[in-house]
Amino acid sequence: MNKKYIAYSFMAILAVTLVSAGLVNYLSNTAEVNINVSLPMLFEVSEDGDIWVGANEPATLNFGAVYGGESITFFAKDSNLANVDTVGDSSKIITCDSGVTCGDFISVIATTETKINGVSQSISPDYDLIDMGLCTEINETTIAFNYGAAGDPLVVGQADTTEITATFQPNVEGNYVFKLRKEVQ
Repeated sequence: MNKKYIAYSFMAILAVTLVSAGLVNYLSNTAEVNINVSLPMLFEVSEDGDIWVGANEPATLNFGAVYGGESITFFAKDSNLANVDTVGDSSKIITCDSGVTCGDFISVIATTETKINGVSQSISPDYDLIDMGLCTEINETTIAFNYGAAGDPLVVGQADTTEITATFQPNVEGNYVFKLRKEVQ
C-alpha cells in the first residue's frame, strides 16, 4: 500500500475526530438535585405554656434570681416535624457551676400532655422525679433526669408538652442550667 495514502487517510480520520469533538463535547444535558435536610424534631421552652421560644432562635429562658426553698415552673415542648414517625430519647441535664447533686432539689415534678395534630391524647400524672429515683449524678457539676418511654417514637404530628416544677432545697445556691434535647438513638 502507498505510504502517502495511509498518511492522508490517518490525517483525514484525525481531522474528522477533532471537528466532531469540537462540535459536540457531550451527549446529554446535565441534571442536578439539591436537597436541604432539616432536623425532624423541634424543642421549645416557655415560661407560661403559651409563648414559646426556640422555633426561630435558640430555645433559652432566663429566670433571674430564685431563692433557695422556692419553686420555678417552666414548660418544654418537643414536636415531630417530619412526615414519618421519629425515634429519639429526651435528654434532661442540669448543670451548676458551683456543683450539683440530686439532693439540691426537694422535688422535680413533671407532667406531660401528648397531642397529635393538636388533639390531646393523654396527660401523665404528676411524677416527682426525685421521689421516683430518676435523678442520676453524672459528675460534680452535672445531673440528669431519665424518664419517659425510651425508644418510643413521636408519631407524625405529635407534640409532647411537659410542665416542669423544680423546688430547690433552702440551702443551695449557684447558676443552675437545665438543658433539654431530643437525641436520635
